Amino acid sequence: MMKKAIAVATIAGLAAFGTAAPAQIFGLNFAKQARQASQNPRPPESYEGQWYITPGGCSYSRAQAPGYPVHWVLILNPHHLGQPRAPDNCPYRL
Repeated sequence: MMKKAIAVATIAGLAAFGTAAPAQIFGLNFAKQARQASQNPRPPESYEGQWYITPGGCSYSRAQAPGYPVHWVLILNPHHLGQPRAPDNCPYRL
């Protein structure tokens, strides 16, 4: 009896999963991502500082391995830069 209940619950869960839009399932909201990108642009290629603060208030640290391009990684608690915690709308990487 228990196996039957589990099977029914599994099928019902899969059926509900199949009816949801993929964007809702995976949390993708392209309008939100575009808005984040406009508020948090990458620094220019000529920027050489270790830290970068976007107009949207997000703080990033430069990370670069030899022979690879620069990556900007979000600083969640940039107290050392005199900034508050990262807002929820900050992308994790630029």
